[in-house]
Parts: sequence; structure tokens; C-alpha cells
Amino acid sequence: MLDDSLLIAPIKWLFDPQSRTFLLYWLSSFLLVLTWAALSWQQRMPFLRQLTQKSYWWNISTRQDYLLVIINSLLFTLAGFTWLVFSISIANSSFEFMELFLQPRIFAEQSPLLLFSLFTVVLILLDDLTRYGLHRLLHYRALWRIHQLHHSATTLTPISFLRVHPIEKLLYQGRSAFVYGGCTGVFFFLVGEHPQTWLIFGITGASLIFNLLGANLRHSMIPIGYGRLEKIFISPLQHQLHHSDRYGRKNYGSIFSFWDLAFNSWATTDKPEPLPQKEKPLIDQLLLKQLD
Repeated sequence: MLDDSLLIAPIKWLFDPQSRTFLLYWLSSFLLVLTWAALSWQQRMPFLRQLTQKSYWWNISTRQDYLLVIINSLLFTLAGFTWLVFSISIANSSFEFMELFLQPRIFAEQSPLLLFSLFTVVLILLDDLTRYGLHRLLHYRALWRIHQLHHSATTLTPISFLRVHPIEKLLYQGRSAFVYGGCTGVFFFLVGEHPQTWLIFGITGASLIFNLLGANLRHSMIPIGYGRLEKIFISPLQHQLHHSDRYGRKNYGSIFSFWDLAFNSWATTDKPEPLPQKEKPLIDQLLLKQLD
């Protein structure tokens, strides 16, 4: 008999609050789009109309998205426990490394609220910075053959967020294990307690806010910009520009855009740019063949 986890793996991302594609985040994104459209209804109505068209949700590009969701879900469902063990190992190694230079629990007497708040801020910033760094690396040389699959989408839907090569997913999970495991080990060494970020429904409050405020729209055809706030936060429009041929080497950030400002990769415009138009065979992309 098949393991239940394998049976639900292809649709788990719809019901997992820790996934950006959680149904509640879809609803919040839809409400945000309606509000955005209402501010200039006649000009923005065409963007809403496409959401009701079958061709938007069912074409060669989106069918590749759906297939990749199934492939990656099945490949990584049974690996969750392995990543937990790996993160714990990283935490233990971080603790032992710190022990070479410092005495443990040197901040144990400080305010727990202050310590946990600092841990949350550091973790959010370090997590986003390492996402930026890995994303930028994936745009260069041999690593581009892994990431080109994500950029070959000719239609962006919220499902396109999950359009990644299994090797890329592996790299990001490894990055996450190092960041969370390392920060946890250092915090436990300095404070003597396990850190607790601001958790709501099992995820950090910052992630919850990020997802509720339209993170799904980054992979969509809805060009919502943030105006002056785009120098702090990556807007949906900025990430859509990143998927275009013209701005493919800009806007690598995930949440914050000040990494792009700091490392000269920030860009914005008032209008969206065309996405790639040529469909690429999925099998060639999975085999890491160089695409035209």
C-alpha cells in the first residue's frame, strides 16, 4: 500500500501554511488584485480578464509547471526528516565551533523578549541575503543550466513559483538548513535556550505578512508596483521584470530589494516587459541541456 504522504504530496502545497501557495494566500492575493484594479478599472480590467481565460491556466508553459510540482513533490516528500536531521547537525556544529572561542550562555541574563526579537530579525535578514546570493549565483555559467528551467516560463502564474529543477530545490533546501541550523546553534550557545521566532500557524509572523500581502503575485501577469517602497521591498512588477529577457540580471531579491541596491542589481519600470516567447522541451531542461 502506498504511503499516505506520497498520495497527498502533489496537492500538499495548497494546504500548507508554510508554503507560499497556501489557499489562504491565494485569496489574499485575489483581494489585493481587486483593490489594485479598482483604482484604475478601465486600464487594469484586461489584466483581470486574462485570469478567467482557460488559455492562461492551461498552456504548454503551465502544464510544465504542474508536472514539475508533481515530480518535485514526490521526490522531496520523503526527504523532510533528512533535512531536519541535517539542520540539527548544523546547529550542533555551530555550537561546537563557538565553544572554541567563547564561553556559553554569555547573554543568558538579557531580556528574553529582546533576545528573541533580535534572533528573528537576524534570521529574516540572513535568510533573505542568502536567498539573494544563491539566486544570483544561479544566473552564472554552469549553474544557469539549472535555473534556466524557472526562467523558460512563457506564462507566469502563482504555480510558476514551484517551477524549479530538482537540483535547484535541493540547493535551496541545503541553504535553508545551513541558515536555520547555524542561527539556532549560535543562539543556543549564547543564550542557553532554543530560539523561538514569532510563530503564527507554525510559520514566522514576517513570512505570514509577506505571503498575505501578495507574494503570489510576483509570479503572475499582474504588474503591481510599490512606488518608493520598491527600494525596500521587491514588488510583483520588479520580479516580473526579472523574468524578462531585458532585466534577467536584475532584481534577484526575495523579500527585500536593498540587497539589489547594495550590489548594483536593482531595477524598476512603470510597465511590464515581455516574457520569453519560445517554448522549451521540459526533458531537455531537466537534463540540463544548454537552451537557445
